[in-house]
Amino acid sequence: MMKKTHAWSWGGPAPLGGLLALVVMLSGCAGASHRNNTRQPLSLSRTFVLPGVTNTRTNVGVPGRIDHLAYDPATQRLFVAALENSSMEVLDLATGRRVRSIPGILHAQGAACVSDTFSVAMTSGEDGLLHIFDTRTLEEKRTVEIGPDADNVRYDARNNAVLVTYGTTNAGAIAVLDARTWERQRTLQFPSRPESFQIDPNGKWLFANLPRGVRAVTDGEVAVVNRETGQTEAVIPLPGRARNFPMAYDAAHGRLFIACRRPARLIEIDVRSRAIIAEVPCTDDSDDLFFDAQTGQVLVIGGGFRPDLQTPESVSPCSPPGEMGGIDVFSVAADGVLTRKSTVPSAFHARTGLFVPVRRALYLAVPLRGKRAPEIREYILE
Repeated sequence: MMKKTHAWSWGGPAPLGGLLALVVMLSGCAGASHRNNTRQPLSLSRTFVLPGVTNTRTNVGVPGRIDHLAYDPATQRLFVAALENSSMEVLDLATGRRVRSIPGILHAQGAACVSDTFSVAMTSGEDGLLHIFDTRTLEEKRTVEIGPDADNVRYDARNNAVLVTYGTTNAGAIAVLDARTWERQRTLQFPSRPESFQIDPNGKWLFANLPRGVRAVTDGEVAVVNRETGQTEAVIPLPGRARNFPMAYDAAHGRLFIACRRPARLIEIDVRSRAIIAEVPCTDDSDDLFFDAQTGQVLVIGGGFRPDLQTPESVSPCSPPGEMGGIDVFSVAADGVLTRKSTVPSAFHARTGLFVPVRRALYLAVPLRGKRAPEIREYILE
């Protein structure tokens, strides 16, 4: 039996309206789906509605695509990059309310929090800036020029640095900034703009996806960078795989997880041998994935079938029907074997989110569609 769920409207309580997450268990991707009475890895806990704020013509809610999210444990606030609304949506998870909508972050894309200094940094892809705000007062501290199409942001706690990707299809880079002064320390160069990247917390390595664009059909790559020298020491090819955007890292076992969109695959790489050790089908249009060290599970968020980028013949057998997105949950065996545990059907083009281990929660961004307002859904990991 499913748990009762609750919906919140930012600015006041609102009824859930019957919204429940239907968890579908799959007997292999191509097999028929069926319900399972055992406890599921994910359960919908709350739904937070994002009513209209700025730049909206429908007055239904924050319009357009929602990109990445960041969480600040000190304030219990979630910071959401509302890309097409060019705003940062600030949500209080303790009270279930939207604290503020901050406009003027043009084409908002990536975000990261530095809790020690009560800072949140968010990129604006249109003008290539990094905006830094105080997570408590929400006052803007400063802006830093990064470069064209500034995108993904990561905080490196070991080196107290903030790293930001930027660039074009033919030339890319990662800017490394001092997290106290926000001055640029160095620039890591790549042959194309990196997408998601991960930092080895126990060593000197950085791993970056090089998909060469959203419509790429050629082989994707993963770059292995030596942080101490700034040099790319290896490139791991993904033969026959393209559009490798999201990435997660299991530091304890030296395993890198990457999801491709063409075709839809979850790929596991041993970073010591720099070899692919496992690969399984996953949901379409993936844009975020996470490794849960507590359970040893991999969570893949996908937006589902994209008629603008796919043909019906190319749809992954793992994706929910139609244009519905899904959240895949995979287990990882000691020998690296990947096994699908479940798929949670989500919503139209819901492909970004954030896993917050300390809350045991996955936050999913659901964009506006028609008269249905956009949402942030909170799923609890069992």
